[in-house]
Amino acid sequence: MLLSELVGKNVYSGKNLRGTLSGVCISLKSRAIKYLLCCTNEKNAKTEFSVGVSAIERIDEDVRLKRLKPILPRQCARVFINRPIYSDEGAYLGHLADLEIENYTATKLITGNGKNYPAHLIAAIGQRVPAPAISLLQDKAEGEKHATDQPVFITKNLLKSAIEKGNLIRLTLSLNPFCQKL
Repeated sequence: MLLSELVGKNVYSGKNLRGTLSGVCISLKSRAIKYLLCCTNEKNAKTEFSVGVSAIERIDEDVRLKRLKPILPRQCARVFINRPIYSDEGAYLGHLADLEIENYTATKLITGNGKNYPAHLIAAIGQRVPAPAISLLQDKAEGEKHATDQPVFITKNLLKSAIEKGNLIRLTLSLNPFCQKL
């Protein structure tokens, strides 16, 4: 089964239409699909509720739920078509065109440029961003960047430090697609 075959399917709980499937959440450790991400407005394509995979009764032309118990996704990556994909090292691999799923486990990611990657090699989909190593701990008055060849990853602590030092815009502009060196 492919994610593109699931996206856009109507989600029913009993006889009531609850929304449409817009994506899934996968565990970054096991690659198991944990949650279905659903929206109630197709034009907006914004996730409005999510349900656990255990709530699925069956999937055919529609998604039928045994019960509607919305759950907040935890410790997983939200997967939507056309999101950027990064490797364990933080290298950009392309945009997600499709996701191959077997027994509710992600097995293969297919990029827009036609390349396939095993799901266990992927670190994040749309979340983990490599950045050039910039010293954000220096005073703003110095205005000097100390970049090295080693990339660092954007973390909450790095963002917090950039905000505290007033360097968030400088950090943002050093990232793809603004910086062509990455």
